Amino acid sequence: MHVVEHELNICLAGFQVNALSYDYTASIECLAKPHKPQYNGGIIVNPELNHGLNGWSSFGNAKIQHRESEGNRFIVAHGRQQSYDSISQKTYLQSNKFYTFSAWIQVSSGSVPVTAIFKTSSGFIHAGAVVAEYNCWSMLKGGLTVDASGPAELYFESKNTSIEIWVDSISLQPFTEKQWKSHQHQSITKTRKSNVKVQAVDEQGKPLANATIIIQQKAPSFPFGVAINKNILTNTAYQNWFTSRPFTVTTFEDEMKWYSTESSQGHEDYSAADALLQFAKQHNIGVRGHNVFWDDPRYQPGWLNSLSGQQLSDAASKRLNSIMGRYKGQVIAWDVCNENLHFNFFESKIGASASAMFYNWALKADGATTLFMNEYNTIEESGDGDSIPAKYLQKLRDIQAFPGNNNAKMAIGLESHFTTPNIPYIRSSIDTLAAAKVPVWITELDVTSGPNQQASYLEQILREVHAHPQIQGIVIWSAWNPQGCYRMCLTDNNFKNLPTGDVVDKLIHEFGLTSGMASGMTDPNGFFEASLFQGDYEVKITNPYVANSSSVQGLNCLATPLRPQYDGGIIVNPELNHSLEGWSSFGKAKMQHRESSEGNKFVVAHSRNQSHDSISQKINLESDKLYTFSAWIQLSNGSAPVTAIFKTSSGFIHAGAVVAEPKCWSLLKGGLTVNASGPAELYFESNDTSVEIWVDSISLQPFTEEEWKSHQDQSIAKIRMGNVRIQAVDAQGNPLKNATISIQRKASRFPFGCAINKNILTNNAYQNWFTSRFRVTTFEDEMKWYSNEPSPGREDYSAADAMLQFARSHGIAVRGHNVFWDDPHFQPGWVNSLTKRQLFSATFKRLNSIMHRYKGQVVGWDVVNENLHWNFFESKLGSKASALMYNWAVKADGANTLFMNEFNTIEESRDGASTPARYLQKLREIQTFPGNRNARMAIGLESHFVTPNLPYIRSSIDILAATRLPIWITELDVQSSPNQAWYLEQVLREVHAHPQVQGIVIWAAWNPQGCYRMCLTDNNFRNLATGNVVDKLLYEWGLKASTSGATDANGSFEANLSYGDYELEISHPSATNSSLVFKFNVSSTTASLQPLRLQLSA
Repeated sequence: MHVVEHELNICLAGFQVNALSYDYTASIECLAKPHKPQYNGGIIVNPELNHGLNGWSSFGNAKIQHRESEGNRFIVAHGRQQSYDSISQKTYLQSNKFYTFSAWIQVSSGSVPVTAIFKTSSGFIHAGAVVAEYNCWSMLKGGLTVDASGPAELYFESKNTSIEIWVDSISLQPFTEKQWKSHQHQSITKTRKSNVKVQAVDEQGKPLANATIIIQQKAPSFPFGVAINKNILTNTAYQNWFTSRPFTVTTFEDEMKWYSTESSQGHEDYSAADALLQFAKQHNIGVRGHNVFWDDPRYQPGWLNSLSGQQLSDAASKRLNSIMGRYKGQVIAWDVCNENLHFNFFESKIGASASAMFYNWALKADGATTLFMNEYNTIEESGDGDSIPAKYLQKLRDIQAFPGNNNAKMAIGLESHFTTPNIPYIRSSIDTLAAAKVPVWITELDVTSGPNQQASYLEQILREVHAHPQIQGIVIWSAWNPQGCYRMCLTDNNFKNLPTGDVVDKLIHEFGLTSGMASGMTDPNGFFEASLFQGDYEVKITNPYVANSSSVQGLNCLATPLRPQYDGGIIVNPELNHSLEGWSSFGKAKMQHRESSEGNKFVVAHSRNQSHDSISQKINLESDKLYTFSAWIQLSNGSAPVTAIFKTSSGFIHAGAVVAEPKCWSLLKGGLTVNASGPAELYFESNDTSVEIWVDSISLQPFTEEEWKSHQDQSIAKIRMGNVRIQAVDAQGNPLKNATISIQRKASRFPFGCAINKNILTNNAYQNWFTSRFRVTTFEDEMKWYSNEPSPGREDYSAADAMLQFARSHGIAVRGHNVFWDDPHFQPGWVNSLTKRQLFSATFKRLNSIMHRYKGQVVGWDVVNENLHWNFFESKLGSKASALMYNWAVKADGANTLFMNEFNTIEESRDGASTPARYLQKLREIQTFPGNRNARMAIGLESHFVTPNLPYIRSSIDILAATRLPIWITELDVQSSPNQAWYLEQVLREVHAHPQVQGIVIWAAWNPQGCYRMCLTDNNFRNLATGNVVDKLLYEWGLKASTSGATDANGSFEANLSYGDYELEISHPSATNSSLVFKFNVSSTTASLQPLRLQLSA
């Protein structure tokens, strides 16, 4: 196999906007003539004053006049006595619109702020402000929304009543919420993403058709992060939460500030900042230097206040050179002087140019690093005249104009401490600031807590600022503190997400900041295209090959599809024997009925331009039904995933997917439920629009809940239980009527258990609760590499050894979890710096160390964990790293079962990375690797659920079961919600009933600070609702059972028992020996026991 690996850095692609696109331009120059009004004035009447004073009137006691200069017409407010005396226009504002506003302003003398204000029935809304000049025109740009629709009046305000206010080119443009969001999407497509085209060629330069392309993100280019503080240094849970997210930048909340590093004069202490910087470095997280100086008099080292101006200047110089010299080259930015628009501590003592002088010193101390102004309320609060964009830019110019500062790498820092966001004002303010052509960052984003609004506001703001083309980084201000965060936390004190944390996690994925992946097959010309978020990527191109068909049985791509399951169920014309009856095109696809030379009829979607262009059928779905779906799929060329989707009134439901091939038919099997009854439309989707999608033998079968449960009961009776008949006889072989039978379960044949961690070693209550229930376990963290070898060469298996001894002493089997974890976030820290050769050696040593240590003591090995979603080892050792590790595992402990362990294969139908088809592709890769043919492979399904889709679970396991390999549910839990216990019961019943599932482990290891996602007990080991579910099912399934009764007239007693080992006690009043104890087991071959003989008394 020929594998080509490239490192690829994504750049920009072209983009085209439509008529409703947003105008991001703004001018910060004072011009002789104003520009034309944006959007031709929008809903403003007579925006260029070409029709006299039509639409305009005076506001307050101002006099208004229409004037003309060099052909330019404008309106003037003069004779002003109050700040609000000006011109006005009445308009009507709607609560469901976003308004962007602009106007060009000039004053008759001087240089003064002028504000645009809308007077509404509920108050006065500041839309924006500008510092207007005499003898030239300045652009005022802003925006607003209103809480209630109604009339409004626009006017302008200036506190300087001696000047005339001249206004021209006024615009007020409304946008719907849909249009506003479309601007965000368009901007992200243009500025954050790029279309990438890859061509695969062979050694002779000829195009490789059907080559497998995998493009894996190595690092996002957009800096996104959260502030931290020194609490993270001693709190593992905090570290895990923080480092498990793809944050690439952070700011230290207080640890670099002057009052933290020099609390008494001359005694510097950088220990906390040093430790935090080391922590960030270990996790490849950039650090913003915050801050050198803070202009707020309340936040100075106490000893500063008594210094003279010269002494303060000397102390400031020493401070700047101390911190910037110490961390030069280790931070990505410096907030040199914080909040110098609102405050002036240093200016009041050293002189008006203190800030500018500090930047000059900073340029000399670390001129290669970007120097930020950092200020609040510039985009947060339109009514704060101290820090409007115009005032910010004035201060920035002052700093840049200071002698020696012309080459300073300046940048704009916007703290972004919000209460109620004005989204149009945020956008327009950034437009204005961006005209300075220096980097713009959101540096301290948070939202003050409000009833049910904080998370919603946070999401609105994050979407807005991330989408703005000029924003180059975002830091959220929510460093955790046990007493509470500054204004906004993302987690509780157990590091479980609050709604704000859920917003951040959601947008991390949506913004493409996670380790995203695109994959597919090259077209006939060897090309593969993908739209990717900008960042560093690794492209792997694999020459196509044919997998050993014997390694995975029952998954063959067939020349002719099988007949539809359930005769098609409720699908009309499922075998296409009646031409295109019941079928129509979806999107812009063209549809055709075809017939093969063998007489097989099918439907074809061709001429596809969008991924969703395909065929469709409309049906009605009911909320109280469970639907199983299947179809047979073929492609005209190539090999690509095809997904079956149901479009409903409440959204799109992915029912299942398959990797389809040309020249043969592949089975797509899935399932779904719906929340509300109503019409739906089935269609198929493939991102490869160059292929035709061929479909045949489609089936959609509804089942009632009662029917679904009956399937479970039937399956359990068939595969988990056996009927046992016992006969009691006396010494002469005569039947013993009314003999007492007592049967006690001693061991279950079905492995059912729960994860544990080292807390169990010292907690008797935990031990008692656990050992009274389970017979198999997995160690939560104690066998993982980062636990066993936190520093190179220093192995520590003490916790794992003790836990294994504990499990043994109670007859509890242990799964070996895990040898390797492919997630880059969960590696020993020292591994990241290794060369390829060093990592190869370290991984080989790791595998042999743990597998030889516990050989013969565990019941299975998770060799490489989550290698569908992640590729840490593949990215460093080569694309076959996982397969190679299984090869090593075969040699180290070949008698044991080797698992692939992955999430979302049965949990989430929308996760294309780990569909059953993708899982089986990876499994084939491992099995076909040289030397792996005899590996005892097994399928591990983690099963971390949010809302379970039971039909999809069942059908996904059906597909995986066709391999005839053991299947285990390895880490089952359900995300916390009011339905957590109910969902857990549903999932447990479904997977236990599936005939191919051979074991279940629940992922609920107890921790006093809270379990991973689901606990079964409280901290006193009293069952929670989830624990009650487990206990109920233990008894119901006979995993913890006893039964008793008396023999009938024939001396017989029958019982239906789950498979396992039992102890039977039989007694009779007339027997000499009072009772007889007998051990037996129940399995698929058990029918009856030999007659049990009791000696009768004389």
